[in-house]
Amino acid sequence: QLGGHQRARGLDGRALALARNEHQADPEATADALVGLAADALGIGRFAASAALLRRVPEPPAPSRLAVRRNWVTAELAMVTGDGATAVRHAEQALELTHDAPDAGARHQVKSQVVLAGALCCAGHVDRARAVAEAALQDTERLGLIPLRWALACLLIDVNDAASASYSVEELCGLRDEAAELVRYRGGQWQHR
Repeated sequence: QLGGHQRARGLDGRALALARNEHQADPEATADALVGLAADALGIGRFAASAALLRRVPEPPAPSRLAVRRNWVTAELAMVTGDGATAVRHAEQALELTHDAPDAGARHQVKSQVVLAGALCCAGHVDRARAVAEAALQDTERLGLIPLRWALACLLIDVNDAASASYSVEELCGLRDEAAELVRYRGGQWQHR
């Protein structure tokens, strides 16, 4: 959630090499590394590379954490390329999979809500995006998901409507700043690309 994709892509590349360097390649580890590399490419603005890597990821045979992550990256790529309908479809799929995948926990559910809220904004469904984001914001407080809390506060600041929002812009700015400070206090460093 903090960026650092330039550095992470080296680790994901090593994971891919290790997954394929055995006598028998591990398909799940290979797919996981490809999704990681696609997210890294997206994070540094290499959208065509991200799309190419996603095309190489096979569909998992059953709902899993990997399927959730693949849908996140696909939705995020659709958002940055302006395809709101595709973004919403994949974000909704990710959220649905979190209920069926035994290895997807509460963080995956909340992150899927974050991605869905962003996708809904991209598709022009601001009221629904606000509702999804406000519900997820409450979950981030309960679960202590600070970077996701920061992301949701930022999104809600941008879509705030004083008539229907549950939080004022001032409250959201406070939540955003508190989350950013807590990340720094705990040793995190905000990265740009």
